[in-house]
Amino acid sequence: MGTHGGDTRSEHHIEVPFTSRASCLLLGPEAPPSSSGGKPPLLVALHGQDQSGARQRRWLQKALPPNFAAAFPDGFHKHEVRKPERPMRLGYAWYMFTGDQEAFNRSLQESEVGLWSLVDRALDSLDADPARVYLCGFSQGAYLTHCAAVRAPQRVAGWVAQSGRLKTEFLADDLPGVKGKPVLIQHGRNDPHLPAGAADNSASALTEHGAEVTLLKYDSGHEITAPMVDDLRAWLIEREPA
Repeated sequence: MGTHGGDTRSEHHIEVPFTSRASCLLLGPEAPPSSSGGKPPLLVALHGQDQSGARQRRWLQKALPPNFAAAFPDGFHKHEVRKPERPMRLGYAWYMFTGDQEAFNRSLQESEVGLWSLVDRALDSLDADPARVYLCGFSQGAYLTHCAAVRAPQRVAGWVAQSGRLKTEFLADDLPGVKGKPVLIQHGRNDPHLPAGAADNSASALTEHGAEVTLLKYDSGHEITAPMVDDLRAWLIEREPA
């Protein structure tokens, strides 16, 4: 157990077997739930390609309401990240992508199995509420978040996709299951990797099948900005008041 800076949350790590052993940082709520409040809701935050759970924690911790527990896992596929004039570091990915769409879909489904195993471990370790799990993914993590939530809507209370896209070509048969689910989509208008129209299309497909979608666009690129963090926090508080 430990704390981070002035934060009063407990923290510890668990490891989840996949292609290698993936590490996941767990944070407890700032204060134990009251006897009437029961178990805390859980936010599971998935980073982008080449990033890590630790980096995602730094970017998103201010979005975390005090009544939430949280999990910040490393992606299941570890690799070296080399950039000019920068030291080599380890980065992580959630799935393998070579351009082959069938292989991409298989890799996503394998990662979904690993993700739900991780969620189960986090719920148990944090004594969090399995009926109030929220997934939140950025970039590559948003692709996995959309796919995992749409294919297993009974496992989530809602989800957040930042700078990612709903793979409707993989999920057409599963989309009817999203009816009534709250979804927050956040996207930069100047994203050089994924045009903002991708967020519009994702929101339209989910809304068409009855999801309660909030679509927010920002004057930013492919990144997580302070306004995005503030809006994410407000959305979580609206779903799960302290």
